[in-house]
Amino acid sequence: MVLKWTQRVMSRHVHSHNCTQQPLCTILKVALSQYLLTINLMLTLRLREGTGGEFGNIIVTNVPNVGVLQNECGSETRTHTLPSSGEPDYLWFSSKNIIYGASDITLFSNEDDCASNGLDTALNLDPRLRMMPGTADEDTTFLDPRPSASSPAYFSLDSVPSDDFYTSVDYKGAFDTDIWLDNLSWLSENGRIPANAPDPTKSILELCGVIQGSTTLTQDFVHILSCQAFVQFQLTIEAGTTIYAYKESTDFSGTAPALVVEKGATIEARGTADAPITFTTILNIDTSIINSGLWGGLIILGNAPIYGGEAEVEGIEGYLYGGSDSSDNSGSLQYVRVWYGGSVIGQNNEINGITLAGVGSGTFVQFCEVAFNLDDGFEMFGGTVNLKYISVLFVGDDAIDTDEGYQGKIQFAYVMIGASGNHG
Repeated sequence: MVLKWTQRVMSRHVHSHNCTQQPLCTILKVALSQYLLTINLMLTLRLREGTGGEFGNIIVTNVPNVGVLQNECGSETRTHTLPSSGEPDYLWFSSKNIIYGASDITLFSNEDDCASNGLDTALNLDPRLRMMPGTADEDTTFLDPRPSASSPAYFSLDSVPSDDFYTSVDYKGAFDTDIWLDNLSWLSENGRIPANAPDPTKSILELCGVIQGSTTLTQDFVHILSCQAFVQFQLTIEAGTTIYAYKESTDFSGTAPALVVEKGATIEARGTADAPITFTTILNIDTSIINSGLWGGLIILGNAPIYGGEAEVEGIEGYLYGGSDSSDNSGSLQYVRVWYGGSVIGQNNEINGITLAGVGSGTFVQFCEVAFNLDDGFEMFGGTVNLKYISVLFVGDDAIDTDEGYQGKIQFAYVMIGASGNHG
């Protein structure tokens, strides 16, 4: 549940009572229970014992049965028309609030003397959060509760109360682009949510799905690789650009985000010693602890000869590499760093940091590093590409691996093997 309540609560029955039967209970008689807990809850938001107040700009999601339950009512007046002044001797629940979950949910349920008076309405819309599994619980390995750019969280808003306590915002729910749980929450410390963008003044550009036409990534944006992205023509990455990858794909495909340069397409990623290009995790990680497998990797598919003529890249169905052009040019990688990758990109299949599959000698690869990858550092599947000045640090499998008849050249390679991993 993603919940931000804009309210001034006034209870009509402030007296001691037994809270042991409620998931969460406050002296203001507001009881909340979340579907994100691993118990069979029948409701998500509960208003009880004469709760009054103003509830607006709320998003309630992952609702299993009932969105809002009201019971044990007092003398509060129910209304969808917000009074202009006065203490809230009424219950105002905005009809613009979002309640979303299973297809057969009940938005409101009223018990006992809590008559609905026809005021039980809310928007039953998918809030289109960036990444919120429908069964999110403590075993969920990654989520992002922020709204996507097209989310209804940005439309049909309630006015925020104009006193000194409330911050005026232009969205519903608890989050906009800032994820304030970063560095605060257990979710942050344990890699369950992304970190905030390093530069909040920059707009976010999300990479996911097919990248069509000629596209250039610059330092002017924060680039987030949120699922598998496929280059079909030409991708240019300017020096100093960083691409931050999610741990899991937002399409819930069970795969890790990866950048795939298709056969016949090119990537021009020419960093410099002063401004390298970096692919890394978006997680807020402790760099003093060995981390790997936090996203997929970089995959380049070419048209150079391989054993068997042509093959399908591991873990990505329908994407082929290999051909007859030994001088095939897939672009350039210069001062490119790929860190913390190697997660599962296909069923039972981890991905290499940099995969060069059927890549020809016309491709330029110099001054590149793979560090803390769960699988291999560099792996060449056939092809004729040459590598110079490459660094591989602390990967879980082979530092440099060749297969399917690779016929290239390698000079100036530096490798450090970690204490753990499969290096046999």
